[in-house]
Amino acid sequence: MKKLITFLAVSSILAAITFAAPTEGVDVALPSTTPVTLDDFEEGMFFNAVRDAFDSFGNVFGKTQFSDSQSTKKRWDGKGNCGVLHWMELPGNKEQGCFYECTDLIEQNWSSYGYISFVINNPNDYPVSLQMYTKTGSNWAWGNTDTPSIEPGTHTVVFKLNSNVMKDAKKILAVGFALFMEGKHPASEVYIDDITLWTKK
Repeated sequence: MKKLITFLAVSSILAAITFAAPTEGVDVALPSTTPVTLDDFEEGMFFNAVRDAFDSFGNVFGKTQFSDSQSTKKRWDGKGNCGVLHWMELPGNKEQGCFYECTDLIEQNWSSYGYISFVINNPNDYPVSLQMYTKTGSNWAWGNTDTPSIEPGTHTVVFKLNSNVMKDAKKILAVGFALFMEGKHPASEVYIDDITLWTKK
């Protein structure tokens, strides 16, 4: 009986260590489940600048440019030849960012998905921040992730799709992401590619 208790205790510790591994964040291991491409930007640009990307006078803070040039690919490690270059000039605070949103979703039921990942390249010499959000249900309820800091370089960011992010997982009407400049800097370029959903199992 004593050996069994010891075995169970050790098993519990090992299980705790296993499940303590981070499942979301910057440059964490990708989920081991099935990936489903949400947008790799190989067929066009479906995310439009919205919300705080404009100031009260209608001036655009954030501009979105679709590019399929080889030079874009060489600057970072996204798949294929196409990515999205985001240019932003912001006051330098986390209250005002550039928001990019897609309402033309092929799949609106995300109840079988547990994670979403982005490949982001920050070619600047200072960090920027990334947030992902959804609008769901008949009242377009807003849900969003945390806003991790993205250091210079190419990174993969994984977000967990929980109830804070998706208020109604069976009716996703819009998905978007926001970029925030950390501190006051000249206009920034940020590249996004390979937005991928990951199944729960």
